[in-house]
Amino acid sequence: MLHPPTAFLIVGLLFLALPATAWTILHRRHDRVAVALWCSGSLLYGLGFILLVQREPLPDWLGFGLASPLMFAAYPLRGAAMQRERGLPVAVLPLALPWLLAAGLYSITWLRPGADEARFLIALAVNLAGAAWLAWTAWQLHRATGYRSAALVSGTFALYAVALGVRLTFVGGHWSEPRPFAGSLDFVLSFASSVVAALFGNLGYIGIALEKSRDHELRRSAELARELERRAQTELRNAEQAALLEVRGRLLSSREEMLAVLAHEVRQPLNNASAALQSAAQALVGGPDDRERATARLRRAKTVLAQVTASLDNTLTDAVLLGGDGPLARQDIDIDTLVSLAIADIDPASRERIVRSRTTSTRTASMHAGLMRLALRNLLTNALAYGPPDQPVTVQIADSDEPLALLIEVSDRGGGFPPELAARLFTRGARGDHVNNPRGHGLGLYVTQRILQMHGGEVRVRQEPSGLTMQLVVPQAFDD
Repeated sequence: MLHPPTAFLIVGLLFLALPATAWTILHRRHDRVAVALWCSGSLLYGLGFILLVQREPLPDWLGFGLASPLMFAAYPLRGAAMQRERGLPVAVLPLALPWLLAAGLYSITWLRPGADEARFLIALAVNLAGAAWLAWTAWQLHRATGYRSAALVSGTFALYAVALGVRLTFVGGHWSEPRPFAGSLDFVLSFASSVVAALFGNLGYIGIALEKSRDHELRRSAELARELERRAQTELRNAEQAALLEVRGRLLSSREEMLAVLAHEVRQPLNNASAALQSAAQALVGGPDDRERATARLRRAKTVLAQVTASLDNTLTDAVLLGGDGPLARQDIDIDTLVSLAIADIDPASRERIVRSRTTSTRTASMHAGLMRLALRNLLTNALAYGPPDQPVTVQIADSDEPLALLIEVSDRGGGFPPELAARLFTRGARGDHVNNPRGHGLGLYVTQRILQMHGGEVRVRQEPSGLTMQLVVPQAFDD
């Protein structure tokens, strides 16, 4: 048979030792108020059990009279800890009032002789109600947070409440001795459930604190991840803005460069053309000799204006059209017409040097007419400028099957370009030195290559002892 004082001493020591352990583990890493409320409640419950053990040397009013109110007070303290774990404010009055009423009712029974059974039933009923309420608050915490440790605490105190209910039923129905130390089956059940409450109740609370700390760390990790994501997004936006600023800077630089080119390429030639036109106007009012001089002046002005037009075409194409991101507008263009238009852009004095050749029967090709006209004009201008003035420049039209493309070749019989210019032949500003080369800004070959790249093609160069050949490869097969 279980020895009652020993049983109560075991339970009391468990209720004293485990909250001390919980405090040692949790008070530096968890909510101190919640930990203090829980541990204080458990300590009071353990102290009540110890006083019940020491009832023999103590008067009944101290052993029984103080032990039960201390045990009553344990429930609102631990219930307040559960509420705080849920993040709810701790309402002192609603928690303290039931304890005051229970302690007062229990104390009144000491004023009436022979009320031992009633006093014992009150103590059992209050402990039953307190255990059931604590099980409910722990279950509410489990539902709110999903903590499995809260479910363990709820089940532990629900079991304790059931055992106290059995004990209350046996004592109230006079099926058992009302004295608390009677060694009956209902007493053994209540003792076993109190040991479970002491062990798993306190261990469950430690688990609640650890699970809450884990959730806190997970939230912090999630917040850190979100913060890192926000920073990454901010850095991405900053990078995009920096890229936009860089593009804007390049556009502004290109505009400034274009304005500088226009000022350099246009102002002086226009002044020369204006002077030639004024001289021609003055000569027209003179005799036949003056008219011949006027005609020469007009031809000079026309040549200068043609040069200005060519320079403006390259400069504006570089600054505006080639900087766009939209798709290239292609059309089926008559190839011979395109060549005729490009030749028509050349100084009339130089056109007679241009010879046409055709090795294909293809009449039309898909391309951007304006851009290809400019590209061909640039090659013709270079060939005429760098080739010997008494030698022809050949424009040959051909095609290829692999890849499917239109081939336009411009060949001269000059000495080509120096080796040091080969690596930067198609870069902006690259120019060769030749007496026949009109002043320019070195945009012709650069613009030509960009135009062919926009068509998906390329510019090929063959430098042979007989002269220089530049070939425009214009693809005619396109992806859907």
